[in-house]
Amino acid sequence: MWTLIRNGGVIPMMFILIFGVLGLGASFYFAVRGQRQSLGFIKGMMQAVLFATLAATAADLGATLYAANHAWEQPTEGGPLMAAHMIVEGFAESTSPGILGFSFLAVTAMLTAVGRRRLDERAEVR
Repeated sequence: MWTLIRNGGVIPMMFILIFGVLGLGASFYFAVRGQRQSLGFIKGMMQAVLFATLAATAADLGATLYAANHAWEQPTEGGPLMAAHMIVEGFAESTSPGILGFSFLAVTAMLTAVGRRRLDERAEVR
């Protein structure tokens, strides 16, 4: 977990963590209680996690390409080779926001599905 946060950048990953934990908590509450009022908040938090994930990934890719560009321009020996290595390693690290954010979205969606099933059961009983 700490490796993901370090690789993805602390500040962008904090947004994903905060929105993800809020959405996860709301979806857990919805799964237990099955009250329709929570759905709007859950959808909003899921959108926040999605957009925070995309923004963090874009920021990471931008930082990688910016650093690789500076390495490419270095007159030292191995400049382009070092830049290529930086791009590959940077792209690998740039997947960290996606791993964390999409994991939050998957678990939140699963808990929301459980809550929706509870709502369906209540509707069938009436």
